[in-house]
Amino acid sequence: MTTLTFTHITKSYPKRDTPVLDDFLLDVQSGELVSLLGPSGIGKSTLLKLIAGIERPDAGDIRFDGESVLSTAPNQREAVFMFQKAYLFPFLNVGENIAFGLKVKGFSTKERLIKVAEMLDLIGLPGIEKRPPNELSGGEQQRVALARSLVIRPKVLLLDEPFNSLDRPVRLSLQEAVRNIQRELGITTLLVTHDLDEAMAMSDRMALMMGGKVAAIDKPQRLFQKPPCVETAKFVGVKLFIEGVASSGTLVSAEWGKLKIEDEQKVGRSIFAIRPEHIRIQKEKCENALAGVVKNCVYRGTQIEMKIALGERVLRAHIPAKNEIMPAEEPVQVILPKEHLFAVN
Repeated sequence: MTTLTFTHITKSYPKRDTPVLDDFLLDVQSGELVSLLGPSGIGKSTLLKLIAGIERPDAGDIRFDGESVLSTAPNQREAVFMFQKAYLFPFLNVGENIAFGLKVKGFSTKERLIKVAEMLDLIGLPGIEKRPPNELSGGEQQRVALARSLVIRPKVLLLDEPFNSLDRPVRLSLQEAVRNIQRELGITTLLVTHDLDEAMAMSDRMALMMGGKVAAIDKPQRLFQKPPCVETAKFVGVKLFIEGVASSGTLVSAEWGKLKIEDEQKVGRSIFAIRPEHIRIQKEKCENALAGVVKNCVYRGTQIEMKIALGERVLRAHIPAKNEIMPAEEPVQVILPKEHLFAVN
């Protein structure tokens, strides 16, 4: 297993005014799966290309187990890509596709056959060695591409949005399969994705990228529930931010009045946030209640999305689907439970 370290990586492109990566720092532990999330053009795929040797950084270093790989030829780095498309060789059957890297490395025919059989068992497709790629479904082709990537036991696996082109049921199945296989083999992995649900389901840690740097990195549950800053909070679906002055467990806001908070140590001008699914809607007034009027309700199956007007402002709340859908213009109390209000920078 391999540790992966980025130290002060900078990368620019001629037609961009600012570097795509700017003094980028990240440590990926041995056997860990870290997902890279962020807006398009933020440098996620560029990082994978730098690891693989397809691109070179303008400054900084990339290290496997503490040793720089920048002077190592791309085909010697033992970092393999899995792309959105499987890119299987159409003129080779499944077994020959999987064994291609082994053949290049000089493994004997017998060794190749044994390892191909092992990988097909691992990806849940035993006995299809002789089938041509064009007889496989999209999900099966991606599984074979995964087997081809992993059969050579690379030091680092690079996943560049590998499930985007697949239907949702197939995508979910492959996410689980890849995660289980990655854990079983203990291969250090970087996943680039735009899909927050995918990142949360597969990652040991998620890294949110903003401005060419890691804006926040943490375990998925922690980063989803309490992101550290406004930009990362917006990225993970937080929409309500309240600015005010905090003191002794109270936040005084010019717009919202006095609100109770659990963070009694927070003092001075602060911004607090709350996730939409933690907002409560009820008729009765209680602590941290704000008078509002329902503007719209949309049933989503697992939840009801509500728009509620609070004076000039409209906020969104996600309430459990078991609740009744309220009519427009219904007066309600919007509750911001203090245990769910968290400070952001």
